[in-house]
Amino acid sequence: MKALASLPAGVDEAFGLVERFDEALLSGFGRLGDEHRERLDALALVFASSPLGPAVAEAIAAIGRSEFISRYFLALASARVALLGAAHDALIAQAHEALGRTAPAGEEPPPLPPARSATALASVQQWLTELAIAGLKHLEETTVAPFAATLESLQADPELTGLAALLTGFSNELLRSIPASRQPALPGFRWGDLWSAGMVRTQQLPGASTFREAEGTLTPLGLDIQTHDNFACVLLYGVLDDGGEPRTVRIPFAGYKVDLIAGAGVWDLFEPYSEPILGALENHKTLRIAQAELRANGDLILRSPPKVGGLADPFAAAGLLSPLPCPPPLLRHPVHIAEPVRLPGDHGLPLAMERLAAGTELTESIVLEAPELLGLLRFDRGGWRVQPLCVRRQKDFLMSGEGLAGVRRKLKQHPLEILKERAGRLLRRKV
Repeated sequence: MKALASLPAGVDEAFGLVERFDEALLSGFGRLGDEHRERLDALALVFASSPLGPAVAEAIAAIGRSEFISRYFLALASARVALLGAAHDALIAQAHEALGRTAPAGEEPPPLPPARSATALASVQQWLTELAIAGLKHLEETTVAPFAATLESLQADPELTGLAALLTGFSNELLRSIPASRQPALPGFRWGDLWSAGMVRTQQLPGASTFREAEGTLTPLGLDIQTHDNFACVLLYGVLDDGGEPRTVRIPFAGYKVDLIAGAGVWDLFEPYSEPILGALENHKTLRIAQAELRANGDLILRSPPKVGGLADPFAAAGLLSPLPCPPPLLRHPVHIAEPVRLPGDHGLPLAMERLAAGTELTESIVLEAPELLGLLRFDRGGWRVQPLCVRRQKDFLMSGEGLAGVRRKLKQHPLEILKERAGRLLRRKV
């Protein structure tokens, strides 16, 4: 891991340009000072010889004349996404070299058909443009709240789920921070990520990945759980043996929720898959997979609930770890790097414990005392870190998520059931 101690050439510079852009986004493009304008000119110089160069130069010149049109901000958002995408590629190449891996090729997404939800996507662009003009640290409720109607339209379109989830979290976070001018500190980098990702996805959404039929035995490696008040995303990492060469896969689950649904109660959203998956984690068992789609991006999409199999040995399976395919350009960002790794306890990298769900079995002391761990190699806070998934103990192992089944059984009330019951009462009253 010594090869990861320094960053590839150009990565620091890319982050510096992004940071200066985010300062302008926080301050507001409607109130740019000379210093901000000079920093935007530097951005134009970086892209001068690239395909984005003319669009970025035109946008910066026009904004300098106070011509605030959505397509100019789209060009700037694209430049920010491109900078972080280039940093992502350099970091992935560094990680693969350190691990002795070669990543399989990813897929290029198809362009977004212009007729699909065109009105809602145009409204997204206009709202994000208004945020940029006003400045994220100068927002008022009257700027953010009206977006709720557009957001509802996005949430109703299954093809726009990813964009809707992103903007749901972003708008809610902005509303919680109002008035932003009174906040002691603002997450400028994250807000810049959300703003630019939302803007470019009005032009191109992550396309549907190609897939092949898959069945076989999955050895779980652990859970990665990310939620906010209105959305939950859970990834089960594992090694799939389908009769060919075993490969590392992710089983994704995602869905909208309300803030009352949290912790182990989130798994009520993912029935009928929750019980066998949590049962396999709890009892250190494999999962027998049938009728699944193995997508080119490494996602294993279940069509039917898996069955619990025999005893699992994640550390034996980890000898067969393979790199996950590189994501399409739109999704390349250093924060999304998640390279499955098997490391000795003295690997020397900082731990990304903040990425683990609240109440996780893997406390920092347990991880530090473990002689060996399985985890995800991440890039965050300016350097490489490891998010633990599973640790070896003296006689067995401890895996992230293995205690969820027990916690779920002890729940006296399941918020999702209560909400469904209340909704049913309201509907019966109306009838």
